[in-house]
Amino acid sequence: MLLAAAWEVFRTLALGNVHEVVPGRVYRSGQLSGRALEKLVRQRGIRTVINLRGCCAPESWYLQEARATHQLDINQEDITFSAGHLPPTHELRRLIEVLEYCEYPVVFHCFRGVDRTGLAATIALLLLTDVSLDRAAAEMSLRYLHLPWGRTGNLDRFLNLYREWLEQQGRTHDRQAFRCWALEHYCPGPCRAHIQRLDAGPVVCVAGKPFVVRVRCRNSSIRTWHLSPVPNKGIYVAWSLLDGERRTIHTGTAGLFHAEVPPGQSVDVTVAVPAVAMPGKYLLRVDLNEAQHCLFRETGSEPLDIEVVIR
Repeated sequence: MLLAAAWEVFRTLALGNVHEVVPGRVYRSGQLSGRALEKLVRQRGIRTVINLRGCCAPESWYLQEARATHQLDINQEDITFSAGHLPPTHELRRLIEVLEYCEYPVVFHCFRGVDRTGLAATIALLLLTDVSLDRAAAEMSLRYLHLPWGRTGNLDRFLNLYREWLEQQGRTHDRQAFRCWALEHYCPGPCRAHIQRLDAGPVVCVAGKPFVVRVRCRNSSIRTWHLSPVPNKGIYVAWSLLDGERRTIHTGTAGLFHAEVPPGQSVDVTVAVPAVAMPGKYLLRVDLNEAQHCLFRETGSEPLDIEVVIR
């Protein structure tokens, strides 16, 4: 049985993990070579390639794909999804825009055609067809090698958030309901915040001495934040100090204490930064992090950037 499962995994990945999602209209795959992409285009009449790995111009795979789509005279759309966290609001809106206005048939792909591609295929089914939520969710399943636990399991939270919204609104799923939620109400769980500095005036510090900055973090998400003294559990502040060339000098955490912050409420946190020996201008970037998920900025929330002058 294990040998059979291993063979199925190998066969799926070796063949590009190509599958039909919506008959004649939507397909999914892993990263294909130029030749394999050309074959798929010829066989299925593909008119648009939706790359979920983002614009990666220096990378050889990206240049190869861009050349192939140009030579085949088809469209290429670049969207940045992650295999480990919920999609950013602006990237979700971008995907919906592409699906509403692109030429069909289309093919989605990420690296292996597993997690990001599974989520995009789920979204396409909910937006373009009348299938059930369970049928759409099947695009993120072991059949396509998606694992619903660990970091990749964070993607399964997407449909859970939609189901919760439907229940709160007393609605049942249909295309219009999903489009309304995705464009107007989607929030990536607790990962949305407004961060501001509490102290007025510039941050001017003495070289060789540590300094502190106080910030207020307002919960602008749909979930209560649970702060914890354990850094791999709950929500906490994650900060980094960058030099003039945007190289990281220091990183650290703050807000490691017990607190519950409901939506609309705030928590004040003191960020303690170690001494910096070299005078100059620096940037202190303050963000929040959901343990076992991601930094808030990875789902579209804005971090706070503070200019720091070391004299």
